[in-house]
Amino acid sequence: MGTPGQLVVKRYRLVRALGQGGMGMVWEGHDTLLDRVVAVKEVLVPHRLDSRQQLQMIHRTSREARTAARLNHRNIVGVFDVAEEDGRPWIIMELVPSRSLDRVIGSEGTLSVPRAATIAREVLTALSIAHTAGVVHRDVKPANILIGYDGRVVLSDFGIATSLGDPSAQRSGTVGSPGFVAPERAGGAPAAPEGDVWSLGATLFAMVAGRPPFDSSMGPLASLLTQDAEVAKAPAELRPVLAGLLAKDPAKRMGAAEARRLLDDVLSPEDAAAPSGRAGGGSRSKLLAGVVAAAVVVAGTIGGWAVLRPDGIASAGRAGAPPTGAPVPGVPSPGATPFATPAPVPSRLKLKWHDAGQGWKAAVPRGWQLSIRQNYFTWSDRTGTAYMGVEFFDAQGRVPIELMRATEDSLSSSVRKYRKIRLVKLPATREGVSKNDGMVEWESTWTGPGYHSWAVKGVPYHELQRMIVTGNRISVIDWVTTKTEWDRLKPTLDSILRLYHPPSQ
Repeated sequence: MGTPGQLVVKRYRLVRALGQGGMGMVWEGHDTLLDRVVAVKEVLVPHRLDSRQQLQMIHRTSREARTAARLNHRNIVGVFDVAEEDGRPWIIMELVPSRSLDRVIGSEGTLSVPRAATIAREVLTALSIAHTAGVVHRDVKPANILIGYDGRVVLSDFGIATSLGDPSAQRSGTVGSPGFVAPERAGGAPAAPEGDVWSLGATLFAMVAGRPPFDSSMGPLASLLTQDAEVAKAPAELRPVLAGLLAKDPAKRMGAAEARRLLDDVLSPEDAAAPSGRAGGGSRSKLLAGVVAAAVVVAGTIGGWAVLRPDGIASAGRAGAPPTGAPVPGVPSPGATPFATPAPVPSRLKLKWHDAGQGWKAAVPRGWQLSIRQNYFTWSDRTGTAYMGVEFFDAQGRVPIELMRATEDSLSSSVRKYRKIRLVKLPATREGVSKNDGMVEWESTWTGPGYHSWAVKGVPYHELQRMIVTGNRISVIDWVTTKTEWDRLKPTLDSILRLYHPPSQ
């Protein structure tokens, strides 16, 4: 077992143990190469296994870690690196302050319907992305859902996730957790997306009832009969989606699109725009009630580039909540006309330079609020009608146009009335971008709610993302406004794109 101060593969220093789970020990670590805090999962190989079984376990763990690393999305556990030392795999992940959903329920009791529906919707997005990539989670339950102190929802622990095309998906060794495993999986059926959907339904029920929808100690038939009776006792607003998600026959089980529609119908515009960590109502400055600061391992996107997310507002240089009484993005102030046309202002906003001392520089609107989380920076207009983001990650041989298409798939599947205006390669002719590098630009319109947590139900938005490759670095500029504000603020966007200085490496 590792020890504090140990340097793994001459790069990751173990700082302190955070806890031990089914796969081994989790450490807070320090990436000495990139100078950042990380989580390090030390996989402990049981001594009872013979050498052949130990080697199989190591290979399987590495394969499953690579499977998880394919899923770059803000709601999904991700992997930075997989290393091997002393004959054991070490998985390097992001470290985010959060609490698991089961702890939230245990300390706060059952959740309100809006809060439960919001969390379920975020997890549904994570599952949709994973299933589209051909990956099944296999163990969706409250303990594997992390609620960040900023409201971010992350589906964690893809430790037994598997690719649909992997023959090991047929193995019956680990099928999930009692009370949250689909009936066909308990009966020995292979892993499939429908099983994850059932587990999400059981988790949604647990959020509002404090327990799974049936007693796992009963036989299968008795359990399912009990489940039907229990669902009938659930809050009326959730009964349709629960009945669909928990359908006994996988072939008749509700799909993701219908489940999202029913969950959206449960939520008011304010609920849809609110962070999921909030218990319904109140401003964004209210974090999870009774939260004690602690670090829980979640693996989010590598920078979360896929759709840049100004979903937390903070003073410059500090991630957190706005001052009490500050306007809330996407939610009109009391007494105000929602998204009323603002008083005339200059068509090009005044800009200022933001230089983080990391080799890049961006012109940003004066007076907009800054939020920083890992490798992405977001600014938001105080009226909640315009947002800007800048984010970075390693190129690692990725093809920009393919990455942007994957981004489009992620956004278009989670919003309403999506329309692509263009997704094109741009000539790399600007300063700082060599002819051997390149740029991709994607423009679209869509209607909230959806992937962006601040997007208000029924409000149309206009968005542009530009991906810039410089050496082995990729940066993404994201610009989103309400549709009515797009033309007025377009000159500002043009200036921001023209003045941006990307990192050279």
